[in-house]
Amino acid sequence: MTDANTLDTATLRLFDEVARNGSFTAAAELLGYTQSAVSRRVAALERAAGGPLFERLARGVRLTPAGRALHRHAVAVLDRLERAGEELAAIHGGSGGTLRVGAFATANVDLVPGTLRVFARVRPRVEPRVIEGLTSRLVELLQAGSLDIAVISDYPAGLPAGFTLRAYAPEDLVPEALAPAGHVPEDLATPSEDPARKGRVAGDVKRGDGKPSDGQPRDGRLGEAAPRRGDPEDGPGRAVLLREDRLLVALPREHPLSREDAVDLRDLAGEAWIEAAPRGQPTLLTAACAAAGFTPRSGLRVAEWTGKFGFVAAGLGVTLVPELAARGVPPSIVLRPLRGTAPARKVYAVVPAGPLPAALEFLRLLGQWEPCTTPSPA
Repeated sequence: MTDANTLDTATLRLFDEVARNGSFTAAAELLGYTQSAVSRRVAALERAAGGPLFERLARGVRLTPAGRALHRHAVAVLDRLERAGEELAAIHGGSGGTLRVGAFATANVDLVPGTLRVFARVRPRVEPRVIEGLTSRLVELLQAGSLDIAVISDYPAGLPAGFTLRAYAPEDLVPEALAPAGHVPEDLATPSEDPARKGRVAGDVKRGDGKPSDGQPRDGRLGEAAPRRGDPEDGPGRAVLLREDRLLVALPREHPLSREDAVDLRDLAGEAWIEAAPRGQPTLLTAACAAAGFTPRSGLRVAEWTGKFGFVAAGLGVTLVPELAARGVPPSIVLRPLRGTAPARKVYAVVPAGPLPAALEFLRLLGQWEPCTTPSPA
């Protein structure tokens, strides 16, 4: 029986070179060994294999039947090892492997798929896999090593404990070996540059204070401060603020307020609200209405967004829609911002303390996403 401990990678490579060249001397020259060293290694391999692997000829050597059998396996092992090395290099370089992305449901309406569309063009050899879940579950998966990056929100429980709220400097967001920081090939449109989406955001839904609602800092970075990658202070990972996700009010197109540029929440005090949360549980809606001086009148309770849209379109009530979900709103519904301080939640990307380069590239592209809103009625 062959001693498996003798079949190390170096021995298999030496054996393969001798088999391919039919010569101990030629293999020695290629590998930088002496001819006697190659002879000794082959002799040791033959003892471990239980018999001769080469026929010694007048000029050179050739494989015996046992040698041909071992060579077939040696070639397969060396090929697998070479492919493994290439795959590992691609993963560590951000140009290959798998990227496991987690996201809560609303982020999968536009933010994540829109970002993945651009990511697929920038990193075509990286295979994305998407897992949908609640923020708490996504954080568990990330900490267990089952996700490489996750898009989460602070509603209703706030930012998960242990994650450091920091940013990555631009030079950290794109692996140096692949592209300079902030670079995207000129023929690749980011979600904010997509011609099909131009003109749909500006002028359709604005903040009540007239300022842009991109949720991005003005210093060119995502988040607040930027320590080096893999900072020990990051704990289980780093959370990067992507944006504030405002809640917009969804109205039937024929609603009297549908032609207003913005809606005062107090004007909706008499409306029935389509909700999903269990009765009595505090929500962004109840908090906003309380600040406006009234308690929202409960209407039909519908969990799925598609169902909510159907009931609103039928004139059975109104509801609040996160800006992240605006792209999924049907044309029979009109979205309007709320005057004053609109209720909002914060959306973060979280990555492990030692993130993959592909995850950092995806994070960079997440930061370039711009919301899409339903056009105003003519």
